[in-house]
Amino acid sequence: MLRAPERLLLVLLSCSIALALRVDRTPLEVRACRRHVLGSLTAGVFLLPPCAHAAEERSSAWGPAQGLTASELEELDVTSRTSEGVVMPNGVRVIDVVKGSGPEPQKGTKVYVHYKIWANGFRNGPVADFSYLDGRPYSWFLGYSNERIPPLVDESMAGMREGGWRRLVVPNAYPEGLKRINRLQGGARYTPPKAGYVVKPGAFAFFDIILMDGGSGRCDTLLNPPNESEEARSRLRTMNCMEEEVKVALPGIGTSLL
Repeated sequence: MLRAPERLLLVLLSCSIALALRVDRTPLEVRACRRHVLGSLTAGVFLLPPCAHAAEERSSAWGPAQGLTASELEELDVTSRTSEGVVMPNGVRVIDVVKGSGPEPQKGTKVYVHYKIWANGFRNGPVADFSYLDGRPYSWFLGYSNERIPPLVDESMAGMREGGWRRLVVPNAYPEGLKRINRLQGGARYTPPKAGYVVKPGAFAFFDIILMDGGSGRCDTLLNPPNESEEARSRLRTMNCMEEEVKVALPGIGTSLL
């Protein structure tokens, strides 16, 4: 049985993805479910959300939860931790937990993912970074790594399709290490001057990646609308790339439904 902190990504998968992506739930019910989960975590306890029963139903939703129950997602989590997967020439171990059926992005494609990074193994040890705290999937152009997506991770997206869930065991993920990242209200990120390492220099890092948009435009259409300034686009929020859940982050206040 997974402990409460370890179930967070699975809850977000089954609640935020399985339900939010059109599984017979209204946007209001989905938001209430998500608020319940986040509220219980903030309170330091884990309470089974009102959507838990629905999450046990087999979903026809888009994405990694398609056709699965929450229990089956948990089983995938457990078995994938010991899977040998495939070791790429760059040394990264790739474990396809759920293979997507959408577009397969190529170099130069703008992709959107949700990711979570552990220091000591999947569901083990401190979390180094977590895209869900941004309130939206993280995007970059495939083939062009950056400070949040190391080169080995970018390379190891090869062959992944939209809607897939992939795990990566990455050697020497951060040659200079990855220090604790704090977030300010409104979504800004910063590293305190005296922050300690979460992933030590040259150590392994463990990545969970869900490919939300691999070229279909389902996220890009909502988060990168034409005729909007870059600043306005940066304030748009949607966890699952659904038009009815798009919000605007108000500086210093929070978010507001469009």
